[in-house]
Amino acid sequence: MGKGKVRTGYNPKTMENLHTGAGAFFKNFNVGVDTYDSARTGGKLLGATQGGGEFKAVADIRNVEIDGLPGKGKGTEIIDSWDVSLAMTFIETTPETLALSLGAADIDTTSNGTYDIIQGRNGFDDSDYIDNITYIGTLTGSVEPIIIQVFNALSTDGLDIKVEDKKEGAIPVTVYGHYEDNGDGSLDAPPFKIYYPKGSNAATPVASVKGGAYATSQTVALTCATTGASIYYTTNGFEPTAEDTSYSTSITVATDMILKAKAIKTGMADSATMTETYRIGE
Repeated sequence: MGKGKVRTGYNPKTMENLHTGAGAFFKNFNVGVDTYDSARTGGKLLGATQGGGEFKAVADIRNVEIDGLPGKGKGTEIIDSWDVSLAMTFIETTPETLALSLGAADIDTTSNGTYDIIQGRNGFDDSDYIDNITYIGTLTGSVEPIIIQVFNALSTDGLDIKVEDKKEGAIPVTVYGHYEDNGDGSLDAPPFKIYYPKGSNAATPVASVKGGAYATSQTVALTCATTGASIYYTTNGFEPTAEDTSYSTSITVATDMILKAKAIKTGMADSATMTETYRIGE
């Protein structure tokens, strides 16, 4: 008897869809504006972690009991809410990670010349709820990352520092997503989003001069790591499309400007938008 047919889930796209590495965790990451690099240099990185992280989004499901129905019936489940959490273990002990773990705490940076003082509180303030804690990871088939965001994130498990001989001190932190009433009485949106790249995106354009305040006008060149991609840009803050100006020569920034650029190539998903904000004469 010959061998039977091998049955496997492996397919030509498999090696493009692998989620690799531990990734990194950020505070108040703005998707579409921030990039991994700009968020790091902008101070949004929470710190080095150990053992990766764990994201959970579990629906709290209630089954409607109906007389005569022998088991679960299609359409009889109701989602009451979502329990959302993101767990990380930091190996950097900073005032920020300590306060993040405590949930309700303040950092006093001024009253003592030797120490920053982290003081717990007996209640939560609105400012304790972080707009988002964001995980950024790598997919093998995309130059753009996979992004997972937990909104109105708050740690309610407290601080537990574990130290051992010949081992770094670790601070485990789990933040929980919270629903928010945005003023319209609607609480429909669960407090998380997952951004999954469409695959094989064109690389995001890069400006030769980063945004910032400059005394004189600047000459900005745009480049894209994807061979054959065309760069389109705007200078009015609007999202660029293929209908906008095609980049061909350096851009002179003589006045305050929001420069946005996108790379487009046939057969690939459009790049993420590059955004650089310039202030001239400062």
